[in-house]
Amino acid sequence: MAKVLSIEVGFSTTKIVEMDHQKKKPKVYRCVDTKTPEGAIRDGYLNPDKMEALKDQIRDALRDNKIRTKRVIFTVFSTKIISREIMISAVKEHQIGAFIESNLSEYFPIDLSDYKIAHFVIRTYRDGENEGKHKVLVMAAEKSLIQGYEKLAEAIGLYIADVDYIGNSVIQATKLNAGAEAIMTVKVEDENALVTILRQGTMMMQRTVNYQVGHMDDDILPEKEECYKILTGTVTRLIDYYASNNDDNRIAQIYIIGDGSRDWSITDLMTEQTGIPSRFLENVRATTITRRADNNMINVYAAAIGAGVSSVGFDAEKEKERHETNYVSACVLVIILFIVLIGAVLSMALIPYNNALMEQSSLQRQQQQLEPARAVHDQYLGLKDFIEQLRYGNKLTEHFNDGIVEFFEELEAKLPQEVELLDFSSDDEMCVMTIRVGDKETAAGIIKMLREFESLESVTVESLIEEVTEDTLEGVIEQTVLGNEVKTINFTVSCIYRTEVLTPPVPSIQPPAPEGTADAAAATTTE
Repeated sequence: MAKVLSIEVGFSTTKIVEMDHQKKKPKVYRCVDTKTPEGAIRDGYLNPDKMEALKDQIRDALRDNKIRTKRVIFTVFSTKIISREIMISAVKEHQIGAFIESNLSEYFPIDLSDYKIAHFVIRTYRDGENEGKHKVLVMAAEKSLIQGYEKLAEAIGLYIADVDYIGNSVIQATKLNAGAEAIMTVKVEDENALVTILRQGTMMMQRTVNYQVGHMDDDILPEKEECYKILTGTVTRLIDYYASNNDDNRIAQIYIIGDGSRDWSITDLMTEQTGIPSRFLENVRATTITRRADNNMINVYAAAIGAGVSSVGFDAEKEKERHETNYVSACVLVIILFIVLIGAVLSMALIPYNNALMEQSSLQRQQQQLEPARAVHDQYLGLKDFIEQLRYGNKLTEHFNDGIVEFFEELEAKLPQEVELLDFSSDDEMCVMTIRVGDKETAAGIIKMLREFESLESVTVESLIEEVTEDTLEGVIEQTVLGNEVKTINFTVSCIYRTEVLTPPVPSIQPPAPEGTADAAAATTTE
């Protein structure tokens, strides 16, 4: 997603971080701070009378560092934010919010109409008697507290992406530092401190320590030293309390973050009082620190960076509303553009439409002028069709037997003289002939000759018989003589006449189709 500004408005300084938002490992591009006007904030609440001065400070810091990002997340450190750890049944993570909303009266026995609710999952149990259950931190913040940051964002010209709780911001910034051994993170500010114990990325304890030091950039005054003693004493008691409930685990490291981490002496004091190694947080492992931000003290900006990694959602609906508003505006613009495009298309289509109307009118006039010629043409086509029908009818009356004389003349001309035609019968389709010859070779030659007649489609030999008779006849055809016996060959052939296939002529003028039929509708459309 796009970049986001993560801003923490502190008692004395306002920390501004420009970074990626909602990425697996976001990049941190810039870390800058500016002076918070005196009296502009008290326990997380913004003073409306100092809003203009605070706006100018932040706007100048953005301009001087050439930061143009417009989306913003604020992280709030306030003792007035009510929180409570609860255990909820095994529901899906996206259903946790709805589950909490339906049971709010059990968690906070107060009227919540003026509060906004948020939560984050501390731990989801994977095994044991609580398998599937969720340990959740539920928070309630007054709407007036959240509205102060909404007004500040609007005055600067920024868009609210979310408002985060400082406890979650610290966890997101340091959870990857907590391995098998627990760590403690102490966020030291001018008015109070937040102590968080983490183990394997899971929050084990979180407490707020109240005191008032004054500006952290002051010299170490006796009052300030006294406040540090109160802080270290409270931290020591929290360590003892944690140890009494976690015998098998100890706190291996204390990390100091926040404005108080500008004072190098606090690490020595914390180590001396608690007996646990203490140092400043040098890097937020969930992020990638770019070269521009590398020279800054990451420990000071750790909470703001953590808010940019993942926020709890006190004001996430603002981002959603803005997206929905943009979506509606985009839809309206698309509709307007669509209407304009339709108008343009209609305007462009109107010109060819008018041209088509003019052409239609001209063609109708030409049709009226040529109507007499059409009548003459139709008469011509009608006479032509009549003649074709007469010719077709005449062909139908013809029979092949009408030309039987010509067929006999062709036979007489082509058959050898020694061949005797014994029998002949014919109809419109075929003729059958019985022929006597002297030998088989002559019979084969006659069959071959018949098959070459153009008037015949096919010739089939039905039978072929060899006869032997006494040589007592005179004038018989030349035959094979064996003593007093004479051999002859009688064969019968069927000849199929070659006939002409007649096709009825197609009328040039089609008769009108009955009204109401598809052909009639098509003819009307064509005309």
